[in-house]
Amino acid sequence: MRYRYQNLNLIIRKLKLSDYKSFSSLFYSCFKKKISYEFFKWRYFNDRHSFCYGVFVSSQLIANVGMKSMYLNNGMSQMTFSRHSSMVKSRYRGLGIYSKLLNIVRNKISNKVKILIMWPNKNNYGSFGIKKNLIKHRKYYLYKIINKKKIYSKTENFNIESLGNFKNLIVQNNDFFFKDYDYFKKRYISYKKDDYYLNFFKFKNMFSVYLIKKNKKKLGYDNVILDHFGSLKIKSKHFNQLKNEKTNLIFLSKRKINKLNYKFINHINIKIGLIKKINSLKVNNLIKKEFAMGDTDSFLSIE
Repeated sequence: MRYRYQNLNLIIRKLKLSDYKSFSSLFYSCFKKKISYEFFKWRYFNDRHSFCYGVFVSSQLIANVGMKSMYLNNGMSQMTFSRHSSMVKSRYRGLGIYSKLLNIVRNKISNKVKILIMWPNKNNYGSFGIKKNLIKHRKYYLYKIINKKKIYSKTENFNIESLGNFKNLIVQNNDFFFKDYDYFKKRYISYKKDDYYLNFFKFKNMFSVYLIKKNKKKLGYDNVILDHFGSLKIKSKHFNQLKNEKTNLIFLSKRKINKLNYKFINHINIKIGLIKKINSLKVNNLIKKEFAMGDTDSFLSIE
């Protein structure tokens, strides 16, 4: 579709795989990071619902929003969209182009979903035109534990391809998004599987599994906790054991932590936008559920 806006001739459309170079160029100009074709394809073309929508001036991509389809853990597996790869070329910011893009995308998906998930940062305030009273806010804190000493290991690491051996432990608990075996398989095995591993912990007759990413650095790597499944009763015990075994452990916290060996990295802000009327009790029950680091695009395989 073509628009005349702010004396600009804009083309607003869904991106194709052939738009990768334009997407990559805009991504680098906004975030100073490279992004691979494999990631672009995996993230936005791996299922029939996910997509990117962009704004072009002539053939140049100047703005983009990526919508990743997910399912709510509400007993009905209702679809939602999680917003990622939001970016506008610097010279076109402040003109209202991004807001117009979000409104167009909202109109296209409003008959499919009732809830949208957004991960705002200091440069991204767009909310798809959703009224403030229909947006719920959540805030997490990202920390890195720097350990110099290790204690005796009581956990065990497994290759991510061993996920099938733990299939019976993947049951729905307190996650905001619906996560079954197929979800974990598509999310962590279908792309850059060598970056991930499973950490297993057993206590009495209970089992717990953390899914961890090896985030490579110049020297060594960080261990980034992305997700969890298994017994919630021993989850905190597993975490306490893990933080004493692993060096450079990165994790999300719902609360601020003031400890000498805990380095604060950043805030992770979440907006849950209601684009259709939903029973208030159902909304409140859903809002109480937890998000994980793996739900965001942070620490994904950006090259």
